[in-house]
Amino acid sequence: MTTTTTKTTTTTTPTAPLTVLARASWSADEDEQPPNLPGFTASPFAPIIAHVADRCLSGHHGEPPAPPEQAERTAIVLVTQLGDMATEAAVVGSVDTGSKASPLLFYQSVPSAVLGFVSARWDLGGAVICISPAGDPLAEGTDLAELLIEDGGTGDVLLVLVELAAREGRPDRAEALLVRAGAVPAGEAA
Repeated sequence: MTTTTTKTTTTTTPTAPLTVLARASWSADEDEQPPNLPGFTASPFAPIIAHVADRCLSGHHGEPPAPPEQAERTAIVLVTQLGDMATEAAVVGSVDTGSKASPLLFYQSVPSAVLGFVSARWDLGGAVICISPAGDPLAEGTDLAELLIEDGGTGDVLLVLVELAAREGRPDRAEALLVRAGAVPAGEAA
């Protein structure tokens, strides 16, 4: 009897640098408050995310939904260090005063709840992920976007960074970037 051992080697090719297809930003200091978002209450967190995501995706795709061949492979990554502090404060306030909290507050207390709204509006079929980075939010979000693309199931990533004002003098702010690995044909990049 002969036994043959085969050695399998897997080589991973590093992902090409990310190209920004579209970018949008929003700041309470410079922009009007985003419109209210049905199903979300007591906090600007979800409306800000939906607003900046729509502005970014519209900059690349025009009106929703996104083209099916791109939409089905577009992931969303939400990056926020503190999350929705306004919803947390509303829940805590209800508990502290002994009043009944709106059931919507419990639904929207999950930071990624609004991403389902964005995904449905644009017909996006990729992964939906929320992270709370310990380090640089953009760097950690970009690293995750690269991993998603490298894995092969994702073509584009909508990276949304958002922070509500946690300290005096720091405005609510958000930025969204639609990214893809490698070079993009002329006229397609932001």
